Formats: sequence, C-alpha cells, structure tokens
Amino acid sequence: MINNSYTANTNTFSSPTTHEIYTNTYVGDKVRIALAPTAVSPVYQTAGSVGSDLSCLDRVALMPNQPVMVDTGVSIALPQGTAGLVYLRSSLALQGIVLCNGVGVIDPDYRGNIKMLLMNTCATTIVFNKGDRLAQLVITPVITPQFTVMTELDSTNRASGGFGSTGIS
Repeated sequence: MINNSYTANTNTFSSPTTHEIYTNTYVGDKVRIALAPTAVSPVYQTAGSVGSDLSCLDRVALMPNQPVMVDTGVSIALPQGTAGLVYLRSSLALQGIVLCNGVGVIDPDYRGNIKMLLMNTCATTIVFNKGDRLAQLVITPVITPQFTVMTELDSTNRASGGFGSTGIS
C-alpha cells in the first residue's frame, strides 16, 4: 500500500514506498483569476468552507434530460502541483440537478473560463438566473508520478476484489 503524504511547510510530496520526491511549486495562499465583465468572483461562504462557490454567468434554463454547458465567467491560473475540482452544490442535487461528469477537473495549464455540464433529471424545466451559485471549486495539491510497467504487482489481502468485495453495507 502506498501512503502518499503532503507536507505543507516544505510543499513536497513523498512516497515512502518508492522514496521518490515530487516537488509542488505552490507557494502561498493566493491564486490569480480573471473575470468576465458580469461574472461573480468565487466566494467562500464560511470561514471553514473548503470550496468556493461558482456562479452562472448568464440566465440558463435546464430542460429535462438535456445537458447544458454553463459558463461561470471565471478563469483561473492554478499553480503547478495543484488541480481545481468542480463539485455540484449539494442543494442542487436535492433538486435533481447533476454534474454530468461527476467532478470537473481543472488542470494548472488551463486558462479558459470554468464551465460545467449540468443536467436536470426532473420532469420540469429549472431556471437559474445570472449570479446563482451552482458549484464549488476546491483547489487541492496533486502528484503526477511517472508510471512504471511491471509484469505483476505486489500482493495484498484484498487482491483484485472490486465492487462489493468488502461487503454491501
């Protein structure tokens, strides 16, 4: 089992089983963004929030079972060693809205507007107005190790047990 760790003070990832070090270039707690003229800046709603709210740039109507690309009007310059993860707000899931790809991934070299592909699973049209909060952006450190092809991997108690292998509940 690989137990990767992240040390905030040194901004270094280490993988004790391979002794390889992955240096993260993220320094500090500020990330540069650009906003379209009428876009709403991402906002953390509470001091303990992990995700900052992303709002829709324009009014959008979600017809039943029709995926719609929704623009936030926010572009971001993520530091190397980080990724932006876009999650749907849980209150929208209660209304039958889904983020089609589950979680959006923003790479540190992407500079376009953050967009999300939403779908309404209900029988009636749902309308969101300009500025409505739809998703949350979580910025997290990542590692991008090199892959080594092996003829076999080390054994574990679980082995190749997948879905349901540890029980149903």
